[in-house]
Amino acid sequence: MVKAYPQPSQKYEETVCVAAVSEDGREMLRLYPIRYRHLPKDRQFDRFDLIEMDAERPRDDHRPESRHVIEDSIRIIGNGRDLSDKAKVQLWKPFIAPSLKALHEENKATHRSFGIIKPDAGSMKFFIEKEADAADADRALNQNAFQQVSLFEAPLANLPAADYAFGYRFTSEGHAHRHYVHDWEVQAAYLAYRRRYGDEALNKLQQEYGQNIPARNPHFIMGTMKAHPQTFIIIGILRSGIDPAELDKQGGLF
Repeated sequence: MVKAYPQPSQKYEETVCVAAVSEDGREMLRLYPIRYRHLPKDRQFDRFDLIEMDAERPRDDHRPESRHVIEDSIRIIGNGRDLSDKAKVQLWKPFIAPSLKALHEENKATHRSFGIIKPDAGSMKFFIEKEADAADADRALNQNAFQQVSLFEAPLANLPAADYAFGYRFTSEGHAHRHYVHDWEVQAAYLAYRRRYGDEALNKLQQEYGQNIPARNPHFIMGTMKAHPQTFIIIGILRSGIDPAELDKQGGLF
């Protein structure tokens, strides 16, 4: 459903964490470490593609949804562009929690570390912040990570530095929240807008994420971090011309 922004790794050079739903629709899964930019083009999957892979429960990650992926086993077997909007919503609708507070309570009770919430109507306020320069230690760590690559693979081109951080202020069941958005999409959108619109890039991004997306039944995919298994962050944004609540009134897809 979404990919988090690539993170430097001393072991893998660069990895991406993916939020997915199992084919039978019963589980929401966290797939990692995926070296997405190292994958052959015919295995670089997009949103809502159906993929198969070998994966196992990681030994050092006790979050129930986490799966360690065998990268060479990834295969695309279905194209997400072939799915209707209704079919896409039907995939993620079962994982909607009543609120972020309810998701936190379930995390305490069952260790659930993934879920989807709908912000209260009209409450979403998109914000943009200038990223502070990385500390020298962080820059050194990142440089070392990108240098420790396989002798048989060309090193990846460095991703552009993140000039800005993006996020939302919103309420969920009346409770106020402020979260950064950690998905790859928003950073990619900013870079695309910067190439296309130059100095108007941030205004265009504000229009898309501050006006257009809030009008399309937005939902946040929320997930916890391995180092902080009780802290939820926004992994990505789902939106559709279809309100998930309307599917029940229509008697489902079929």
